[in-house]
Amino acid sequence: LRRAAANPSKFISPPAVLMCSVMVGVHFPPVLVRMTHRSFDFLTTLPSPFDDGHALRKFWRSTRRFFAFIVISLAATVSALARKLSGANHVSLYRPYMWYCRNIHRFTGIRVTVEGELPNHASVLVANHRTYIDAVMVPSPHPLVFVAKAEVKRWPIIGWGGNAIRTIWVKRSSAESRKATRVEVRKRIEDDLSIIIFPEGTTHRGPDLLEYKMGMFKMCAEGGFPICPIAMEYRHQDVSWVSNSKFIPHAFKVFGHRYIDVSVRFGEVQYGDDPVELRQRLRDWTAKNCLEMRANFDAQTKGS
Repeated sequence: LRRAAANPSKFISPPAVLMCSVMVGVHFPPVLVRMTHRSFDFLTTLPSPFDDGHALRKFWRSTRRFFAFIVISLAATVSALARKLSGANHVSLYRPYMWYCRNIHRFTGIRVTVEGELPNHASVLVANHRTYIDAVMVPSPHPLVFVAKAEVKRWPIIGWGGNAIRTIWVKRSSAESRKATRVEVRKRIEDDLSIIIFPEGTTHRGPDLLEYKMGMFKMCAEGGFPICPIAMEYRHQDVSWVSNSKFIPHAFKVFGHRYIDVSVRFGEVQYGDDPVELRQRLRDWTAKNCLEMRANFDAQTKGS
């Protein structure tokens, strides 16, 4: 760790990642292991439906992708931790996250169809929540901080990575924790960082939405903070992580799909001084767009 703090840029070198990839049977082109900012390969129209293939092919695909997920997650986590130990600012800590998103997309078959644009200034990003994959669907051009439930903090790799990029952990059952979270969120926004929250408070299969929690909307209304609504919907609804499903069996099932198609819409930045009206307005926009995207996926399936 001392060596990492002294020289974080070399702590995760391409050879080191390649060696790990060989050990687990996942091969990364060297050009992809450098943690630099590059554009994402987003789509502007929905891709065609597809067949996943036979069971053996799906099993092999799941195995390769699951180990790719582990290697990429470890690489990004160690890089972020090394940067944090060296005293890096949040802009530097944000680079491993962007590298992580980009390579998770590439190596797990994620195809993202995007409408709209994220703001390039500090704002509160408010999204519906379907699954753990949602976390790599919002590669904001402006450095952001996640607000996540405290239980995730204890997860191997994911929790470590969340700590490294200074995620704000909230224990939703505790009024004191919720209050401290609002204070910390306000501080981060004032420090010119964006915040992403999932106000449903948990994942939901959809295509409808759960009720949005009030806390963050009250804070945004009082502070006059800009809010960008985000709607996300997946082609396969079994991607949703619900009903106390275990992570590893669920991930294997999801990674077995030939592609993980997701449609994402970014709304216009909005403001409001009435938290009740603000919450309802953003929820209504998100619900409407989720239903439209679900209908688009279903129409493709029926027409194929």
